[in-house]
Amino acid sequence: MSIAGANIFEESTVEGVGQTTVTHTDIDTDPGSSPEDHTHIDYDLAHKACLAEIASLFEDIQADLRIITDRADDRSKGMYVRSADTVANNPANIAAAAANLVNLQTSGILDLVNAEVGNPTDLGNTSSANYNAIRNSNTSPGGFTGGPSSTAQNAGYGNSVPGFEGEDGTVYYENNLPLEEITPTSGTAEGNVYYAMAGSRTLPIQSELMNILRTAAQAAGVDVEITSGGQVPTNEGGVVGVNRTGSNRHDKGYAADVRIFTGVEKEKTQLFTVDPEQLAIMIKFAEACRDAGATGIGMGNGYMSNGNIHVDIAWKGQQSGAISGILSNRYWGGGASTGTSTGTDNAPVYLATLMEPRNNTA
Repeated sequence: MSIAGANIFEESTVEGVGQTTVTHTDIDTDPGSSPEDHTHIDYDLAHKACLAEIASLFEDIQADLRIITDRADDRSKGMYVRSADTVANNPANIAAAAANLVNLQTSGILDLVNAEVGNPTDLGNTSSANYNAIRNSNTSPGGFTGGPSSTAQNAGYGNSVPGFEGEDGTVYYENNLPLEEITPTSGTAEGNVYYAMAGSRTLPIQSELMNILRTAAQAAGVDVEITSGGQVPTNEGGVVGVNRTGSNRHDKGYAADVRIFTGVEKEKTQLFTVDPEQLAIMIKFAEACRDAGATGIGMGNGYMSNGNIHVDIAWKGQQSGAISGILSNRYWGGGASTGTSTGTDNAPVYLATLMEPRNNTA
């Protein structure tokens, strides 16, 4: 048994435990020669005794751990026993363990576990968008009951957005992702633009805006579905809920809300800003809209459920005198799904950079 706390060089008086001594006899026949007969501690042997004592301590610790494991061998006691501790490493068991690992990898559960360990879900954020990040017992996203697939997030990232690994290797959230840290990429759609309008904004959009959308669609390799077009201005008989709603930017077709898609036929997929690969395509589309003459863009950080983009030339319409009541800001983002309000201050960093300066000028 161990003698914890003892100084084995000085305090122990038992030969072989700590005080290992050696006797040296004076072999010189001349009386009084040096060194005379003496006995001293042999420190090399003492060190061996120390190591033996340490080994004994480790044996005691191992015995204690076995006792603890035996007393907590089920999950109801809050303990987890590794299979490696209880299952013999014979070929059959090794094969079974390998099969379990492959199943975890194939099902995607292993990726979810690793993501959660690396970036724990912020369970203190009680927004529906954040809890929609939690997955069900299967691999389908959206553990939040009734949560639509459009707002489903990857597990492991709180604040309603998944992690975006930038070119510098840093993991960002979608709303603070710098423009320079993501490489815009093209989709694989044919570049079509078509109407799919419903509700109060059913007027066609301005031809200049349509040309911007067509140019951007071709440049980004996406199909563009216009879900909200022009509306009647209030001073020309527009009635909220009948032939108009919300922002004046849509007056006379100077703005459009769109959904964009990549792929063709059965592979056609709507794009959302919460998906890193899809966001890269959406950024390319937004850049192309800007370069083609758009003066206002809204997207990201929960804006219109992360799947719609607002594109307008309303500032030009106001400058020409065709419409009025248009604010000068060039970009905005944010929305209820992320617990924020829609506005320029809540626009994601990449959009703010893309649409600099903040405001249009005369």
